[in-house]
Amino acid sequence: MTPQFPRIFLWHVVRHLRRHPLLALLNVLSVALGIAVYLAIQIANHSANQSFAAGIDLVAGKSHLEVRGDVDETLWPRLAREPGVKAVTGLVEGVITFPDWPGEYLRVIGVDLFSGEPFRTFTIGRQGKSPPLEYWMGRGPALALTAEFARARGLKVGDEVRIVVNSEVRTVRVAALIEGGDSPGAAQSRFAVMDIGWAQELFFRQGRLTSIQLLLDDPGHAATVAAQINAGLPPGLRAEPPRQRSFQVQNMLSAFQLNLTALSMVSLLVGVFLIYNTISASVARRRVEIGILRSMGATRWEVRSLFLGEAVALGACGIVLGGLGGVTLARLLTGAVAKTVSSLYVLLSIDRSWLSMGQFVTAGIFGLGAVLIGAWWPANEASRIDPVEALSLGAHAEQSIARAPRWGWSGIGALAFAGCGALLALRTGPPVWGFVSAFFILAGFALFSPVATASFGWLAARIDRAGAIWRLAADHLRQSIHRNAVTVAALAAAIAMMIGLTVMIFSFRESVDAWINRGIVADLFISPASNETIGLDAAVPPATIAWLRARPEVRAVDTFREMECTFSLRPPQPAGENVARLAIIEGEYRRNLTFTGGNAERKMARVMQEHCVAVTEPFARKFHAGEGDRVVVNTPRGPAEFEIAGVYADYTRDQGVILMARPAFDQWWSDSRVQSLAVYLKAPQAWEALVGEFREKFSREGEFAIYSNRDLRARILSIFDQTFAVTYILRTVAFLVAIAGIFLSVTTLVAEREREIGVLRALGASRGQVQGVLMTEAGMIGAVATVVGVSSGLVLALALTWVVNPAFFGWTITLRIPWMGVLATPLWIIPAALAAAWYPAWRASQNPIAKAVREE
Repeated sequence: MTPQFPRIFLWHVVRHLRRHPLLALLNVLSVALGIAVYLAIQIANHSANQSFAAGIDLVAGKSHLEVRGDVDETLWPRLAREPGVKAVTGLVEGVITFPDWPGEYLRVIGVDLFSGEPFRTFTIGRQGKSPPLEYWMGRGPALALTAEFARARGLKVGDEVRIVVNSEVRTVRVAALIEGGDSPGAAQSRFAVMDIGWAQELFFRQGRLTSIQLLLDDPGHAATVAAQINAGLPPGLRAEPPRQRSFQVQNMLSAFQLNLTALSMVSLLVGVFLIYNTISASVARRRVEIGILRSMGATRWEVRSLFLGEAVALGACGIVLGGLGGVTLARLLTGAVAKTVSSLYVLLSIDRSWLSMGQFVTAGIFGLGAVLIGAWWPANEASRIDPVEALSLGAHAEQSIARAPRWGWSGIGALAFAGCGALLALRTGPPVWGFVSAFFILAGFALFSPVATASFGWLAARIDRAGAIWRLAADHLRQSIHRNAVTVAALAAAIAMMIGLTVMIFSFRESVDAWINRGIVADLFISPASNETIGLDAAVPPATIAWLRARPEVRAVDTFREMECTFSLRPPQPAGENVARLAIIEGEYRRNLTFTGGNAERKMARVMQEHCVAVTEPFARKFHAGEGDRVVVNTPRGPAEFEIAGVYADYTRDQGVILMARPAFDQWWSDSRVQSLAVYLKAPQAWEALVGEFREKFSREGEFAIYSNRDLRARILSIFDQTFAVTYILRTVAFLVAIAGIFLSVTTLVAEREREIGVLRALGASRGQVQGVLMTEAGMIGAVATVVGVSSGLVLALALTWVVNPAFFGWTITLRIPWMGVLATPLWIIPAALAAAWYPAWRASQNPIAKAVREE
């Protein structure tokens, strides 16, 4: 590289950017938007993981090991005598809600003030001074709240607060405030502390603990001590590091988070097209300068470096701006992610965004990579320009037209690779091949853009009785294929993502709706209202069940319970290796489940009467289990082996569910609690009177959520829509980036054709005609992009529905296409393209003729 290169760079690149600030700004914004979306998703995902991990740190404190589950408190002193164990304490955990503050909840940790002192990472009481024992333990249940929660609700020490636990309204006192400590979770406001004995009474866990925490003499020997402890533990319990729970949750969320990350990358992909367009336009405008530089001895590498440097300069500004925007956008996305995670996986509250330098560095690397990928081809093309041909832009355009068929063949190759990726995702894995397939579908159709653009321009120019403006726009569309094809590809990619996601979500919603119509057959559904906030945690009081079953208008009451379980499959695997949800049902089979392979009656009869279980499709796909296989569930009374009687469709949880009848559950668990009721009436129209009497007796203050058949269906669909809220945001952003691309493309074309426009004006073309040509060309770009984008989107929908969903989540979705919405795409894409082109077209029409003709 010559010593004069920095000077050439300043003269060639910086001066150009100063002369075209609008183009530079648009490119910076396109990169910034892509970076902001990607970074916001990463922050939201990281915040979800870190918030859960912080909650574990808060509960487990400084523990090296924990024994978690339904633990008999008599195990506490026994573990304290184990060799290598330094200290032991017990914990009771639960969740409370507040009838006076709907939607508010707190995680409550029952602690022992004495044995728990070495474990705690927070301080109970101001300045480290714990409340008096008689005030803490002897005057009824008392809570220690975080100062943040107390301040937000106007509470102070000594106040009484009404809470709801298992559908019962109780009153507790505020005994102390919690000060922050060593754990980042101590800064969370959604937790409270109380005495362990009162917590056992409050959560109906007399004699039972949620976990036992252990400190070791030598943490380096944790694995040895854990193996020693596990040898003597009751069935179903294991000593593990507390962080193991965080790893399990991260694994559970991995598919969901990867899905969001893949969608966020689409904005960066659209940004690649826009950068390509800009650098390609820059090369076209400065072909003469490139020829002069090459004639004066500039090497090909120096020419290439000039344009790559221009792209990096724009990208660097976009990365900085996108980093700032990503933090702002993360605040919006984090709430939506938290709601989705709480609905589908685990109760989660993200009280703050967790930022790390690694997130910004990764986003910067991706952004810089996208910029370099987009700029490399035109920069490399600039370095190969022959000085003699540098004055011939027309030759360049004709070369672009001639190369269009090659791009088409490349598109066919990309689609073939997409098909191979789909087969790998479904048959051998890993599931990430599904996203690879989706990417190559987008890439394949993008490579068809030159052929589609050239063909449309050729056909449009030959329409009989077409006006001069139409024919001139069609010729321009074809002659500027090197520019327009890239704009078509960018807009088509955004349209494809919107169509693909719309079809997938519509198909998913239709499948869920059909599943609801089959599965929701009871007349009334009753559960503790707190479960709507905290998930399936609170139990239905037995008195309510007995009252309902005694009512003359009630035909039957079915019960439902759900809990986490660990299991292994035959042949034996290590205990606790797999985690799933265990659903326990009591009542008759109502023909409300759809089994693969049919014979639902026989399969459910085996589940209800024999030592068998049924599993969901996600369970079967995730763990490669099927009808006739055997599953060993870890229970308080030892491993229990069940045969899988069948696999049924279910859309509640993607981590998998094992369905068990209540009689089988009672053989292995001493736990009669249920979490929801399905009530069948002799006369369905009598439900309102029954609900009124039930609320009068048990639910005067809304302790229970009661849904009719129709209301529950609507509630499930509203949760479904909430689950896809993040997806709606991402596809909207991708569309905005693509529309910005049309604005950028037309602005670039105006800059390229400044002299040509001046000649047209000198020959008598009016300002309106000039504006009409450019806007007609923009409308044609929108039309071509619509055809390519809709075609790509429908194929992408197939991949998302039949490949990505089964591979990652295990759901079987019936493809349904909302044809009215798909066919209406041109009705808003083309007007959007015209709107984006209006300002640059108007500006071009206002350019003075003398200046335009003199420019070149």
